[in-house]
Amino acid sequence: MKKQLNPEPVELKARKSATKKHLISVAVLVLGLALASCSAEGANGEAGAAAPGSAGQEEPAAEAPPEAVPEAAPAVGVPFTADMGGGNTARITIVSAEYTDSVSAESFAPAAQNGGFLLLDVLWETEEGVTSANPLYFDAKDAEGRKGEMYMFADGQLGSGEVLPGDKSRGFVAFDMAPGAATVTVTDPLLQAAARIQVGG
Repeated sequence: MKKQLNPEPVELKARKSATKKHLISVAVLVLGLALASCSAEGANGEAGAAAPGSAGQEEPAAEAPPEAVPEAAPAVGVPFTADMGGGNTARITIVSAEYTDSVSAESFAPAAQNGGFLLLDVLWETEEGVTSANPLYFDAKDAEGRKGEMYMFADGQLGSGEVLPGDKSRGFVAFDMAPGAATVTVTDPLLQAAARIQVGG
């Protein structure tokens, strides 16, 4: 009669089963790490191929910043601003600019010494603060750079004095000068240039 072997104790069988499960988990973990490593290397290789500055690749040219649009120069009939200092800004319009033989109906008014008069019709407003209109805040030069002589006998001359916000002052400013294109400069109370406008031509 054959002798039967004793069956494995239950405790030993359970231990073997736990060891087998542990080995399977470790194997799965190692396989997962290996696959993740291969995937990362592939991604790094692709990134390296696409990286700027790598062989065969050129960095895209940086876009040039947009050019600043130059501010339009003041023109006859178009309002423009003049900084009069101290936070005070005037809104000035040269309504018209014409060359004429006479600017006064008074018989005692002196005649032009340079051929005629440049006559400006000026509208003065205050944009910010309080400004002062004054014909002496204007000067004119011809195309050769010769300064026109301020003529103080024009009829309806621009008044001198404060112009409050919402108020306006309008009048003529005249220069005894030769005909042709001229550059008119508006100055602040310290006689520093605040704006320039081309007239005539």
